[in-house]
Order: sequence, then structure tokens, then C-alpha cells
Amino acid sequence: MIRVLHFPDPEGARHRILFLGAAEGDANRLVSDLRAFLVSVPLGDEVSQILPPLLRERGVPHARGRDVLLFSVSSKEQWDRISKDDPASSNAFAPVREAIDRYQTREHTLRIRDRSLPLSGTPRIMGILNVTPDSFSDGGKFISVDHAVEQGETMAREGADIIDVGGESTRPGSVAVPAEVELARVIPVLRELAERTDAILSIDTTKAHVARQAIAAGAHIVNDTSALADDPEMADVVRDAGCAVVLMHRRGIPETMQQEPSYVSLFEEILAALSGRMEAAEAAGIPGDRIMIDPGVGFGKRLSDNLALHRHLSDLRNLGKPILFGPSRKSFIGKLTGREPGDRISGSLASVAIAVLGGAHVLRVHDVKDTKEAICVAAAVMRGTEC
Repeated sequence: MIRVLHFPDPEGARHRILFLGAAEGDANRLVSDLRAFLVSVPLGDEVSQILPPLLRERGVPHARGRDVLLFSVSSKEQWDRISKDDPASSNAFAPVREAIDRYQTREHTLRIRDRSLPLSGTPRIMGILNVTPDSFSDGGKFISVDHAVEQGETMAREGADIIDVGGESTRPGSVAVPAEVELARVIPVLRELAERTDAILSIDTTKAHVARQAIAAGAHIVNDTSALADDPEMADVVRDAGCAVVLMHRRGIPETMQQEPSYVSLFEEILAALSGRMEAAEAAGIPGDRIMIDPGVGFGKRLSDNLALHRHLSDLRNLGKPILFGPSRKSFIGKLTGREPGDRISGSLASVAIAVLGGAHVLRVHDVKDTKEAICVAAAVMRGTEC
């Protein structure tokens, strides 16, 4: 995938360029003339063969990495001016422009059945409502329908735009439960919440049979940790209902996903996997404006991977879809702070604030009220005027 690389400052750019295999001298030269957009083009792409002489002619700084061509440009307008000088090479210039367009797109509107959810400005909140006995943080806390509905109503009052109801734990090491068990847990709760709140309801499941009945009970979104891969009927259910869908990156299955996960290049692999799942969803007839993506914090990720997802969350903008981020109370926070799941709110709020600055559109969390305040501050910092 041709993509724009996020970097916080020139030294951060240098680290990424070196990580991608550029020689130190080439990296230093590229950084010395670094511009706003650092673009990566796979060497196997035809564009990478055409561009180098054109970049040299126009004085565009560039370097060759292990598997990619790297260069930087000041703006989309500068790239347009360069491409107009050589219309015969439009096949090389157009894909780069499209990549910059995708990366620059920050505002989206998610279509959800008969509703729409603008995703611009202050990020939205998805409240987590686990109706399971064994979820890693709040398992068993909301196992009764009355308690679960009360919690859902509380989250809606505190500012949750979406309530995500799950009847099967996906914590590391968890084992799948039968669809009938999942249905018995989630359907009564969804029905009651559909009657009592105006919040958008989401069903957290990988099973088409569960999703179909959850939608009939009032769900608007299918949050599928397998990105429609576990159940071949899931894409048809989402398409036919007109729901929105969350496509999450997950390495392996919950039972085994934390058994020595590894990546050669985290973002290359996540972007490739999510791009493939997006293509599969759209090929199945799910419109692109009904798709959100989730990098899957804690799902087949090492501590270093989870931290990198925070540093370079903006890289996911290369997919051109709204970004959902779900760090709440997860084990990486426990590894850093030594806190147990129920006592990780401070770490969770720090993670949320970083994700807002990184461009997340929706934050999936347990603690709605505190998260709303953290988002309010982080969003105000991000959009503040210069003075």
C-alpha cells in the first residue's frame, strides 16, 4: 500500500526511515530536507520504478529502504504541480495523490441503518457493556438483565453515543461460547435498551446468527473482532440489515492470540490486513461509509506493539475510514502501572487522550463519564488556535 507515514518531529521521522531499512546517510539527507508528508511506496509497486528519476528531476528528497521507496512533499498542491509538469506520468502520480487524500481526510459520516453519525470534531464514545461472567475487567458485574440495562442507561446519560453489548468474552485465553448462550445474554438487554435510550446500539459478536437476532432486537452496529472472517455469513447479515460494521485487526483467536505474537513491520501488516478485510466487506456489498476500523489494541499484540499503536495511530488514516480505538483497562496498562483491571482508569484516560491527539474518531471504554472529560480536554488542545 502507498501510504503517508506519521512522524511527530524530524528525529521521529529519522527513526521510522531507518527502521524501514534506509541507509543512515540516505536517512540523514532525507530528514535534512524533510517536508510535511513522508510517503512510502512498496518497491514491488510499478509506481516505485517510475518515480525516482521524476523525483530527482524535481528536487524531491527521497531514499530507498529495505522494501520501500521513501520521499517527502510539502503538500498535496505541490504534488499536483509536479504531476501537471509531466502528464505522461500520471499513472505514477495519481496513486500518491490518492494516498495523500486518504491521509488528510479526518471527517467522516458513518451511516447506520436509518441513522447517521457524524464523526468530526470531538470524538464519540462507545460504552462497553459486557453481559458475561468472565470478561477480563467487569465479568459478572452486569450479568442480570436489570443491572445491565441500568448500566446501559447510565452510560447513555453520561455521554455514550454508542453502547456496545457483548455476550462472549474475548479476553486473552478465553474460549468461545455457543450462540444460544450468547443470545440468551444479549437479546433481552438490547431489547430493553432499544426501548429506553436513544443511544446507538452495537452488538459485539463474531457470529452471524447472533448478529441477525441482535439487529432484530435493536442493534445498529456489528462490532466484529474477526473483521467478518470467522463466520462466512456475517457480511451478508450486515449488508442486508444496512448496519454499520467495525472491522478489527486481530492476530489469531482469543484463546491463543497472546501466545508469542510477533510482527516484522507492525503497521505494514495491520494496514494490509485491514485493507484486505475492507475489500472483502465492500465486495460483499457493504458500502464504504458503513465501515469503521479498529487496530485491535491487545488482540495479538505485544506491549511494544500497543505503545506503537498510540504513537502512530494517525497511520491508520491511510485506510480512509473512521478509527475506533479501545484501550480501556487493558493488560498493557497493567504492565506499565502494576494495577489490576478495575483500577486502571488513570492509565486508560492517558491512553484515550493520546488517541484523541492521534486522530481517533470513537473511543471504546468502560468509564464513560471520566472519559468524556478527558476527551473534552484533549480535543480542545488539538483544535486550539495559535497565540
